Amino acid sequence: MPGTLESATQSFYDALNAVLGGDVEPMLALWSHAEDVTYMSPFGELLVGWGTIRDSWQRQADQHLGGHVGPDQLHHFASPELGCVVGFERGSVEINGAATPVNIRATSLYRVEDDRWMMIGHHTDPLG
Repeated sequence: MPGTLESATQSFYDALNAVLGGDVEPMLALWSHAEDVTYMSPFGELLVGWGTIRDSWQRQADQHLGGHVGPDQLHHFASPELGCVVGFERGSVEINGAATPVNIRATSLYRVEDDRWMMIGHHTDPLG
């Protein structure tokens, strides 16, 4: 039996902050490596397939943006095999040496693989 969806969500935000610090490995470990995974990043792109998504997270980590982003107002929904989390991502990152606010609407999708919740989709939209 997998751990809780809430625990998987916390792992995602820990991994996201590791990416901001330049460490991509925790993020890569929580994603499914299947070809049906999707990522709609805050940069407006739709990425499909593990290789494309892996490369996107690596590019983000390579920027060493710094800062911190955390979840806000999350709602978790789960069946035995699929999970969905909706809410907001808030915080700030460093862009050109200046703290830049992060205010994003986010949806994360998970699937149980090898008795673990693995991310299969993440959709983000920056709010004005």
